[in-house]
Amino acid sequence: MKRRTISPAIASIVLIGVAITGSVAAGSAMLKQNEIASIITKVDLIDATLVNMNVANKAYFATAIKNSGTTSLNFVSVGFLDDDGNSQSMSSNEGLNPGQQWSSYLVTGVSVIPGKKYVLHVDATTKSGSQFHWADTVTARG
Repeated sequence: MKRRTISPAIASIVLIGVAITGSVAAGSAMLKQNEIASIITKVDLIDATLVNMNVANKAYFATAIKNSGTTSLNFVSVGFLDDDGNSQSMSSNEGLNPGQQWSSYLVTGVSVIPGKKYVLHVDATTKSGSQFHWADTVTARG
């Protein structure tokens, strides 16, 4: 009984095809990972002002932020925690594209103590649904 085997030429062609297919799959996976790694969500605080207005339970809070990342933001909120731990914040539902700035102000119904540091928080959501949270401090003036 004669056994037939695959010719060496056909075996070489099949092995080359398998190697090329594996290389293409690995390259595609690497490109996808590179694309994911290049998406950066970052918000920079340009300015924050917190002032006791010397009126019963009134404080002025103003802030300016910049989208320093590479992805657009759908929602941005900036605020501070008052003496009772409640968030006094303002937000924007307008899109904030990379490089754009947003600023706003708020007159709150709470008083602040001049010279005291208050926790400032920045929260943002990207178009893909990812969330960004960052905290800093702002010193109240009077």
